[in-house]
Amino acid sequence: MPRKIGLTLAGVVLGVLLAVGWWWLDDARVLVRLELYQAPSGQEYEGERGHKVVLARIDNHLGGVQGYEVWLGDGVDSDTPYGHVVDIPSGWVTEGLRVEWRADGVALVFTDGGEIFVPAEHFTGGR
Repeated sequence: MPRKIGLTLAGVVLGVLLAVGWWWLDDARVLVRLELYQAPSGQEYEGERGHKVVLARIDNHLGGVQGYEVWLGDGVDSDTPYGHVVDIPSGWVTEGLRVEWRADGVALVFTDGGEIFVPAEHFTGGR
């Protein structure tokens, strides 16, 4: 009887460890930068220059695609990126994304007709 209890407990512990490991592998975020767009020289937002937009794919550790994001700001193309993040709605086509640098912010124009406007105050100021 004690042997059966020990085997049952070992099975439960192993099952929990496998479930947690699978969850971590499937749910952890891996940022894959796809495109980098630079603001035109002379483009300023609230007195700041050098802003960028990065289109990124979010993968999990198993290679599955979780979605797409756009990062905006002046620190988005570093090894430890920071900036304003915009989630791209599921199903929107990211190929051929056009970035319009407007006086009051940035417009992300998608080839399938979708558009997201991000006001400058959302991606200026830095850290």
